[in-house]
Amino acid sequence: MTDRPASLRGARILLGITGGVAAYKAPELVRALGKEGALVSVVMTKHAQRFATPDALQAVTRGLVLTDLFEPAALSTGPWFPETPKSPLAYAHIGMAREADLVLVAPATANLLAKLAHGIADDLLSTSLLATRAPMLIAPAMNTAMWEHPAVQENVATLKGRGVRFVGPEAGELADGEHGMGRMAMVELIVSACAEARAGVAAGAGAATLPLRGRSIVVTAGGTEEAIDPVRVITNRSSGKMGFAIAEEARALGARVTLVTARTTATVPAGMATVEGMTVGAMRDAVLAAMADADALVMAAAVSDFAPVAASKTKLARTEKGLTLQLAATPDILSEVRKKFPKKLLVGFALETEDATEGVARGREKLKRKGLDLIAVNNPLRQGSEFGSDQNDVTLLAKDGADVPLGLRPKREIAREILLRVAAALNGKS
Repeated sequence: MTDRPASLRGARILLGITGGVAAYKAPELVRALGKEGALVSVVMTKHAQRFATPDALQAVTRGLVLTDLFEPAALSTGPWFPETPKSPLAYAHIGMAREADLVLVAPATANLLAKLAHGIADDLLSTSLLATRAPMLIAPAMNTAMWEHPAVQENVATLKGRGVRFVGPEAGELADGEHGMGRMAMVELIVSACAEARAGVAAGAGAATLPLRGRSIVVTAGGTEEAIDPVRVITNRSSGKMGFAIAEEARALGARVTLVTARTTATVPAGMATVEGMTVGAMRDAVLAAMADADALVMAAAVSDFAPVAASKTKLARTEKGLTLQLAATPDILSEVRKKFPKKLLVGFALETEDATEGVARGREKLKRKGLDLIAVNNPLRQGSEFGSDQNDVTLLAKDGADVPLGLRPKREIAREILLRVAAALNGKS
């Protein structure tokens, strides 16, 4: 479980539950929020009741459990939360929505995301979501194909642009037996995200904590390719997931993002300005052009260190004697960016396969040699952080010596940690 940034004690949380299979975890979630001191009231959709009953929810919360816009309890005048005085605001979709300190939807289906993105209010939950002025946190859960559908990703991008926070989904075994991205985030992680959202409110940040508002960030992702001949390339096993997580989190924190991508196996974030940089040369040109108007660069792409001296114009034929390739070093993009933009903030990644001590030492040397402000040292050979996984094991090294061993975490969490440090550095320079 991640450290919680603030207490939930006394926080009035409106929990919306939609009709995903993960709704069966709702009683556990309510109990966990209650243990942290939260005052929870619940709104369930019609389909949510097929996976968790109102009675089951009522047993673990002292608040209301409502299911219909026109049921008697929804048409009265509060109190809408436990330990809360009677409210002058009649109707639950106004009273609960306005008096909540935080609105949480878990699980959130594709249908709910579409309704919220497009302003559709046709039941108690969707009406309440449009009526609230409180911070909103959404924990999606659905089949991988649904989550990756462009329409869903566009809705997610729209909501993030409005300041809605997301926690998850995670990769793993789904209810239908498939494996992939779409599982609702763990209860512990949702509770932690609620505390983080609450902390933003306590600090006066309001519904959207946007420390990168007005900033322009360039992010690179994926693995570059260097041609051997028209069909063969030198490349690496980078999936692009870390770079995509950084790009999405930067946008969620208010930044204008330019994403420069090489070859990837993950889905490119929807609705984001994207430039292709398949080779080292192409990526260098794209990054240098984008940095002219940017505040910072996060170089998460796995850039080839070597390329064939000369690529064959025709496919090389197989021979029993084998083949010897002459390789030359590729351009050092980060060093070129630092030389051209000496005052801009640069973040690099160092993939190291040695033990932790040696890997950190090599990362420190790279940080100094390239003139970086921050570098993330990671090892894809460690269990849980393999190539293509949704987690990473990272140690952050800073120019000022403020190093942070993040350990094994979801890539989106790591992205946020990196970008909060970027925001602090940029805002400190302002």
